[in-house]
Amino acid sequence: MSKELPYFRFTVTEWLNGDISLEDEKTKGVFIDVCAYYWFKDCSITKAMLEKRFSNALTEIKTLLGTGIIKYKNGDEFLIISFLDEQFDQLSELRKRRQEAGRQGGKQGLSKPKAKRKQNSSYKDKDNNKDKDNNKYSDFISMTNEEYQKLINQHGEQNTKMFIDILNNYKGANGKKYKSDYLAILNWVIDKAKKDGKYKTTTKFVF
Repeated sequence: MSKELPYFRFTVTEWLNGDISLEDEKTKGVFIDVCAYYWFKDCSITKAMLEKRFSNALTEIKTLLGTGIIKYKNGDEFLIISFLDEQFDQLSELRKRRQEAGRQGGKQGLSKPKAKRKQNSSYKDKDNNKDKDNNKYSDFISMTNEEYQKLINQHGEQNTKMFIDILNNYKGANGKKYKSDYLAILNWVIDKAKKDGKYKTTTKFVF
């Protein structure tokens, strides 16, 4: 895969607001090198491969593992970098569809790859078409207008935007996906905002 697409998507907001932003410059540099090596190896490297490749940066590797920025699969020694795994899976699926369309041949086979390429021209298009009823409120957050308005009515516009920022940063940094971003906000984001002292009390005036 790395030969077909020798680069991966890098989102600036994730870098500036994610957990990696809290680390020192050397650790950040090691993380980028690990990401490049991970992508080059088609997102499949073991603990032994990692430690051998970065034998001069084991302290930084330990820090990245300790913060969960990189991690190993449960009961396994294979590395996980969530945001790269997600991209790799998307590209692998796209490649399989193109290969299948190419095998069919004929006019039908020729037309389908073109349609697929147009449909999957970018990650942004893929995300926007995922649910036509939902609207994007940040890079990784979508919900219906009704859900968004409910949050504003109950918690105010300022708090609602803050909830979205918290969830957006978390999903971007950890590669998380939720069936409903609205329910994720109700289930834990609001509580986290209150515990962190970020929640602004809203006062409703009755006339």
